[in-house]
Amino acid sequence: MEKNSARNIAGSSSIFLDSLRICAAFTVFYIHAFEQWFPSRSHDQNQPGDLAHAAVIVFFVLSGYVIAHTTISKNRGGTQYAQARLTRLSSIVIPALLITALVQYLIQHINPQMLLPYSRGFTPIRYILSGLFINEFWFFSAAPPLNISLWSLSFEFWYYTIFGLWFFRKPGWRSIFICLITCLFAGPKILVMMPIWLSGYLAYRMPTPAVIAVKRWFFVFVMIFIAGLAIAYLPSMPYIIGYKPLYYANQFVTDWIIGIFVAAALWILPTTGGFGLQTKLATWFRNIADLTFPLYVLHFPLIVLWRSLFGFTVNDLGQLWLAIVSVLMTSAIIGIVLEKQRFLWSRFFKWVLNFIKHIFSKGKNSAVNPR
Repeated sequence: MEKNSARNIAGSSSIFLDSLRICAAFTVFYIHAFEQWFPSRSHDQNQPGDLAHAAVIVFFVLSGYVIAHTTISKNRGGTQYAQARLTRLSSIVIPALLITALVQYLIQHINPQMLLPYSRGFTPIRYILSGLFINEFWFFSAAPPLNISLWSLSFEFWYYTIFGLWFFRKPGWRSIFICLITCLFAGPKILVMMPIWLSGYLAYRMPTPAVIAVKRWFFVFVMIFIAGLAIAYLPSMPYIIGYKPLYYANQFVTDWIIGIFVAAALWILPTTGGFGLQTKLATWFRNIADLTFPLYVLHFPLIVLWRSLFGFTVNDLGQLWLAIVSVLMTSAIIGIVLEKQRFLWSRFFKWVLNFIKHIFSKGKNSAVNPR
């Protein structure tokens, strides 16, 4: 086994990871768009093969893997970790919620009938809960129906939080107690899916076998192929997705199995440096992959808005692809604009976290040196 403290994710390895990210995001986007134009061919929730949900499982594994890389290779402490994670999520999710609310307002005036499938009451509360990343708190599932993809971002937020509290914990029982209380607050839905996220983290941390790159690439694609078979043929265990008691975490056993094989692919992934054309191609893939986040959180409301503005014909494949291209371009433009504003979010959270640290340090000093 090769010792693995911090992997060198570059070249072909970087291209592979970003390709997974792009494929997963486009899968969710395409499935949601396809079901709008071809409702009779929508996936039967009682049958295996839910590609959109499986793509989210891939996201969870990738997230754990990437966080392992950033915390090990670029460890700048807990405050910087929190600043980076809050900035990453909020700089996209908060604007996405505002855009979703605007889209909902426009559709309400353009074509109110289009909103009927996406109206479940308590709309303002749903937006607030999603903005605070507590829309999947315990046994509730309260993301705005017009942007169903936001359910997974609440899971991500709590994985970042729980992991950060553990990874950057200080000696003593207080840190462990805070971590346990946070787990209790997050609730069973989020915790039952956390092994999938942690499998990505472990895939990065575990020593990799001392095998030549060609064999390692072979096993990478074998693991991905097996994960694909699991997606296609494993039934939902223990429950069907989307219903009580755990909603999108209902088939957690099936998701664990899928996640293990995806994580195994990342574990054995060669992580040698890239050079020349390979490095340039990796940079190009990274730039495209960075736009998958805004696509993921914006595609659904934009699809429904497109249908409201231009109408739609059921089973019209040409119209479907016209909508797909339009939404892709729109979300990419919005994503580029949001990325340019990201430094403002970073400054804001830096101020917030420093303020909190100041308050706590002031409180500790007062306790140590009472007047």
